[in-house]
Amino acid sequence: MKNRMHILEQQAIRAKTSALVLDWAASREPPFTGETGEGFLEAITAAHLVADEGRVGLHRWVDAARRTGLSWTDIGSALGISKQAAQQRFKSTETADDLAGEDGEEIVRLGATAFNEMSILRDEGKKGRELVRTGALTLVFRPTSHPWEYRRRVGVVPMIAEMKSAGWIYVSSWIPFHYFKRPLPIA
Repeated sequence: MKNRMHILEQQAIRAKTSALVLDWAASREPPFTGETGEGFLEAITAAHLVADEGRVGLHRWVDAARRTGLSWTDIGSALGISKQAAQQRFKSTETADDLAGEDGEEIVRLGATAFNEMSILRDEGKKGRELVRTGALTLVFRPTSHPWEYRRRVGVVPMIAEMKSAGWIYVSSWIPFHYFKRPLPIA
């Protein structure tokens, strides 16, 4: 698979990313001008925050891509690195033992992908298992006395508020998905 993002798209993303720190600099009081040494530490902190969020986002997008079945070769190619380098850099180190709760009553389902996780959620919900968190290829449940239903949505913060107002309980986000749960009446 070849990296298909056009150079103009890449330039636009770079411009928006660099604009984040420039917008911060212009909007602070007093504005940061860079003419003196004052403010450079805050500018460095702002740039670091942007870079750190980029790294977190990259890891989540790689996890999401793996969940849809993309290979390490495809991911490495998109990043201009080898398959092995992509695996070493992004492979999740979580195991079922890492994700188990202290009381040992959590059920960890590994191998959940974007294509099969909704059926896993339906099956576990019917068994009275409540989703408590998500991770790379992982769904974690705890047993309850009633069945659950689940929704997975792609969207931004206003969508989360909309789901909550409809009675859904927010569980977690794993880019690009947001996970919600709602208890069902006992039949």
